[in-house]
Amino acid sequence: MTRGLPFALACTALLAVACGGSTSSSAIAAPDDSALATVVDENPDPHTLEVHLDARVATTVFGASPPTAVWSYNGSIPGPLLDLNVGDRLIVHFTNHLPESTTIHWHGVRLPAAMDGTPAMQSPIEPGASFDYDFVVKDPGLFWFHPHMRSDAQVNKGLYGALRVRGANEPASDDEKILVLDDIKIKADGSIPDYLDDTSRMMGRGGNTVLVNGTANATLRVRPNATERWRIVNTANGRFFKLHLPGVALRVVGTDGGPLAHPYDTDALLIAPGERYDVFLRIPDATDTSLVMTTQAYDRGHDSGADPPLDVATVRVEGARVATPATLPAKGAAIDALPTPSQTLPMRLDEKSVATGGFAFTINDVSYPNIPTIDVPLGEMRAIALDNASEMDHPFHLHGFFFQAIARGGVAVPESERVWKDTIIVPMKSTLTLAVRFDAPGTWMYHCHILEHAEGGMMGDIMVH
Repeated sequence: MTRGLPFALACTALLAVACGGSTSSSAIAAPDDSALATVVDENPDPHTLEVHLDARVATTVFGASPPTAVWSYNGSIPGPLLDLNVGDRLIVHFTNHLPESTTIHWHGVRLPAAMDGTPAMQSPIEPGASFDYDFVVKDPGLFWFHPHMRSDAQVNKGLYGALRVRGANEPASDDEKILVLDDIKIKADGSIPDYLDDTSRMMGRGGNTVLVNGTANATLRVRPNATERWRIVNTANGRFFKLHLPGVALRVVGTDGGPLAHPYDTDALLIAPGERYDVFLRIPDATDTSLVMTTQAYDRGHDSGADPPLDVATVRVEGARVATPATLPAKGAAIDALPTPSQTLPMRLDEKSVATGGFAFTINDVSYPNIPTIDVPLGEMRAIALDNASEMDHPFHLHGFFFQAIARGGVAVPESERVWKDTIIVPMKSTLTLAVRFDAPGTWMYHCHILEHAEGGMMGDIMVH
């Protein structure tokens, strides 16, 4: 497991972005902007990661903008990488130094409901208060953590971080990177606007600055002919990333719930807010060259397909050539189908204007917190029948469980496309049916992961008992 020095010791306040940020000093070697902040492991047990984490106001610099006041974990954006193996115990001593209450939700992690960081299961952590999160990680993959109180505003200010869990038989690569994608709107004075206009309420907060690991105009340094592994998470409030690297195929080998049985190649990888993808790629065999990775136009509703492509990062090919690169993974372990659900939970997703101005987002024509809690006996299977009646895509996220998509538009999903997910795109004017085994007790949230939609009402609870 990777353990490191505390961020505060690794970077001064003036160079905070050098660990996952950017610097223009000619005295410092050009950084690889895939670096993430680290944290001290305070437990000698090799199977326990015990850390102190706090939420605090900090100042950083994004690209050429003036300094920006942000909210951070341990002073960095993203927060420090938490690195574990399957079966390890994670203990996080968390303290809130923000001017408002918060929590930490461990997105995608199967854990006790009392550790899930949602209002249904945890009291708010008030300013100056502390809380200990303590659980065992069960599944391999890339997960992430963020608040679940005023999440649209708090995540937008910078509160998010990555959690990597390695399995027993990880595929080999020559180099590995974690890419935490975000976008942020920065005003001319460097500040982040607090207000929500109608476009932000409808589409989710959109930014004028794309970030990779907290860095604007990031540079990713790779070796010629290398086989790279990129674990990617989209932490943006509303932006869908459709990643394209010219001339390089991305081999998708895993997603939210771990490895795929059938890896596949794509030249444009669509990642909705909250989703994660595990990809391999072969770097061109030509040194001292640069490729620009972009996010391509994608129509997720309300004329968003007209948005122009944006640069995400420069991929700089340099250094010593890899003579014998690692083999691209060709096949994974089979994924068994879940049993046929005995009952169906219908969920109709929609949007509407409200008399007081703005928009409300609904499930079965009701907005949270007025959506009735769904009761499910412990251990039972359910089908979630999603009917997106709205004019835009919604990434549906379920806490506490992985699910399998079993039908799209009434047509069965083939075995070759069977994957474990906890966040999935429900395209506009379409239906999608999921199968879930509810095998952990507690009250679990489900919601759209466009955070303004969740806070605007597209959110509910399932009580498993």
